[in-house]
Amino acid sequence: MIFFYLKHIIGLVLFFTVFATHAGEYFKSDRLIFDLYTPSWINTPSDINSSFSLGFSTSWGKDIVISKSRYSCFYGLGYDFANINSNVDFKRSFEANSIRALGLKALHRVCAINQLTSHYLEVPLELRFRTQTKIPFRLSIGTKIGYLVKSKYTLDENSGTIFERKNINILEDLKYGASFRVGCGLINFYTYYGINSLIRASKQPGINQLSFGISFLAN
Repeated sequence: MIFFYLKHIIGLVLFFTVFATHAGEYFKSDRLIFDLYTPSWINTPSDINSSFSLGFSTSWGKDIVISKSRYSCFYGLGYDFANINSNVDFKRSFEANSIRALGLKALHRVCAINQLTSHYLEVPLELRFRTQTKIPFRLSIGTKIGYLVKSKYTLDENSGTIFERKNINILEDLKYGASFRVGCGLINFYTYYGINSLIRASKQPGINQLSFGISFLAN
């Protein structure tokens, strides 16, 4: 399954690279953004953890120029996909029919697949500094507000059957957090910190998403 996602991500990166190479000839703002990142969970209970995962987001928008040469505000519309591997036994939560009463419990055995997949529509807002040069230096801070449109949980316990549940109610419908980018040219460093908890559970301490990756921006 991971090769399926990697194939599509690599295809998007190659497409974006070709597009961005030509885009620099037409405008000097960054309207199209592609982020490739590794999401992880923080502020989790001691026995809960996430392992290496992949995610990506893309957004298209417009700059409002503050200074004619360097500063601007960006707003747009985007899409975010994350496929998080963890040791959380969400199946138990479904069977108990109440994650609020049960809280999150860890799986104490090795599973072939234990993935939580999410799809969000996003509204990114950024304050930007960008030099108007052939290889620009970029620095931006901002926020993202996302609405959950699709989710899925998949568990393979090496027992011959795969447990799968779509459009689950474990995740919060809204997520919001802070984003940061810095770099030169096409490739920039990217990080995102989720301010609100991702998981719905009144008895569960807040679980936040922390992501690191790279951004590809049209020049």
